[in-house]
Amino acid sequence: MLAEIKDVFEKMNKDRYVIGYDLNNDYVQMSFCRIDSDNPETFSASEEQEQYNIPLAICRKRSTGQWLVGEDAMECADDGDGQLVTGFLETAKEGGTVSIDMEEYHAKDLLALFIKRSLGMLPVMETPEKIANITIALRNADVQMIKMLQSAISVLKVGEERISFTGYEECVFFYMLYQNAELQNHQILVFDAGGENLWSYRLERNHFVNPGIAMVESKEYQDFKVKDPRYLSNVEKDNKLLQIATEICENRVFSGVFLIGEGFYDDWCNSSLRFLCRNRRVFKGNNLFSKGACLAAKEKVNPSGYEKTIRYFGADRLKCSLGVLVRENGKEVNLSLIEAGEHWYEAEAKIEMILHETDIVPIAVEYVGSRQTAVAEFVLKGLPVTPNRMTRIELEAKMTSENHVVLKVTDLGFGEIYPSCGLEWTEEMDLQG
Repeated sequence: MLAEIKDVFEKMNKDRYVIGYDLNNDYVQMSFCRIDSDNPETFSASEEQEQYNIPLAICRKRSTGQWLVGEDAMECADDGDGQLVTGFLETAKEGGTVSIDMEEYHAKDLLALFIKRSLGMLPVMETPEKIANITIALRNADVQMIKMLQSAISVLKVGEERISFTGYEECVFFYMLYQNAELQNHQILVFDAGGENLWSYRLERNHFVNPGIAMVESKEYQDFKVKDPRYLSNVEKDNKLLQIATEICENRVFSGVFLIGEGFYDDWCNSSLRFLCRNRRVFKGNNLFSKGACLAAKEKVNPSGYEKTIRYFGADRLKCSLGVLVRENGKEVNLSLIEAGEHWYEAEAKIEMILHETDIVPIAVEYVGSRQTAVAEFVLKGLPVTPNRMTRIELEAKMTSENHVVLKVTDLGFGEIYPSCGLEWTEEMDLQG
């Protein structure tokens, strides 16, 4: 009987899905799979051909008042039945508005509607309770963007605890984590021609530590306009890509190269492709980031065990752990606040603690690479020092960048005996070791 119940629960758990949602200022792309699958499927807006990119476009149909998104929005605008709005991700981030037919709309609200409608295209979203995680991939994630998106996606029927964020660099790591062993031996190079400018991503692994560490270095080439022929002809683009690839590959060994994005659809990179194909496997595609985000979502809810042998430490991951030193049973203990490996833009903590006849909060910073721990004293100037462990405070830690954390302490008082002094203390720490 117990075995039958276990089988039922395992079946219910496996019948859940994860979604990778690639979001940028031009388009979105969605990949999804069951949590027990290693092979995500990318949603195509067309049954006849692979049409993965859904334009970040929205339009209000004048004749009916209906809101349309993606290709439907563009067709509506072409028919003259509405005003097309595109590229409003950055406007939403800045808290701006958009004028549509003489009416002002908050760009964040339009983005929330777009995300809801686009996700609604996925058959698996018909039963939101089966969605274990949605991971949204962004090219440049920061606190302002994440906070805006967290507010925007509150319209979804998926709890915020099941929605995560990641960067394109991390998508490269998780995508490669599931590739064949022959691509795991050396470095991986990704050229992304999906936006306005060319980007490169270089995945490097260090297997000489346990567990291994992976890093992804990204670079934007602002003078390499991918789709605008006014800047570079096809021959000039080919020569420039060859120059960039030669510089990156010098004194490095690569197992594979990925050319992704619509900018590579046309066959203009003949010389650079011949160079890249020398002793390297080369792939073309357009859904690496959404698939990588989907696999990152899968790792959150159903870990494969791969990360036990190699972990990702990118620019958006914390390289140190943050804690506060407290005494328990006569021993000094490091009470964890923020763990190394977390995304810095999601890392925050809040705890209550009692001070023992002191106005100092010792903050411990442990660096992953060196295993060294530094201790900084956060002095609460003006705090009344009370006897017998009667000073109760709240400590809040919030990352503002990959190297800076803001600490905030509030005196909570101790009932009627020692009421709060009403003071707060804020300090910013530089965590660079």
